[in-house]
Amino acid sequence: MKNAEVSADSLADNAAPEFRRVLVVDDDPAMVRIVSRILDSAGYEVALAPDGLDAIESLRENPPHFVITDWEMPVLNGAEFCQMVRKEELPHYVYIVMLTGSCTDRLVEGLASGADDFITKPLRPQELLARMRAGARVLKLEERLSLLASRDPLTELPNRRTFFELFEHEWRRSCRAGYPLSCAMIDVDFFKKINDTHGHAVGDALLRLVSRLLETVCRKSDCICRYGGEEFAVLLPNTDEQEALAWAERYRLALAETPLVSDGMSIRVTASVGVAQREDGVTSPEKLLDSADHALLEAKRLGRNRVVALGSLDRSEA
Repeated sequence: MKNAEVSADSLADNAAPEFRRVLVVDDDPAMVRIVSRILDSAGYEVALAPDGLDAIESLRENPPHFVITDWEMPVLNGAEFCQMVRKEELPHYVYIVMLTGSCTDRLVEGLASGADDFITKPLRPQELLARMRAGARVLKLEERLSLLASRDPLTELPNRRTFFELFEHEWRRSCRAGYPLSCAMIDVDFFKKINDTHGHAVGDALLRLVSRLLETVCRKSDCICRYGGEEFAVLLPNTDEQEALAWAERYRLALAETPLVSDGMSIRVTASVGVAQREDGVTSPEKLLDSADHALLEAKRLGRNRVVALGSLDRSEA
């Protein structure tokens, strides 16, 4: 074991790994010390857990990229722990490497339980780091596939499915904590005419302009999506309707002052916006979005290039 610790120092390089958070799960202090030394020397950020239950709590608080777990542990064995990890709803895939003294006996059971790779003891530093690099390639591919599945390919904004997943999360938080939640529906004015006059390539460039400008005026906590065609939706947590109205007006003016320049032409772009806030009578994210869409239709009916809030409509109809 001493040789493994000494040789770990020579494996360090200057390039920090892209996926660096590692949770080591083992009740053997000597093995934990060896694995931590190897990983620390290679630039990984190591967290420790003595058993599977403690490791699950750590996973939930700060999901790692890798888990390195022993098979023989108190409370849960390696296979039982892997099964629990795979049932967790984590923000990204976690690559699990299992340590065992008898890989051939437990390989099938471990892989069936959710492990991605095995390393047999005694541990060899070069092998561990090589398997970590192989795991990083899997994580990189998983990240790319997840991005492709969650983004609109033209604007690179979250797609509708991802938007509604975030919407459900914020909706539950708003209902539980009582903070305001608003959303906005945005429609590019006369988009079909621009497409027909200047071509689809210009239309695509216009949609990218609209989306980039949305990103510049939104907070990190806001969520933007291309809802469909020339429509965009924006979720505004901790924002009441008057604040959402002010935000939408700033965006409308910024867009009107940012023409699309293409092939020497300057094309003026405007948008109509409808905003609405979660109220007692609004019972779901879909209904809140419908409320914002109702306000958007009124903005278009009134002549476009304007913002309408649902609350102002309700007051005018009262």
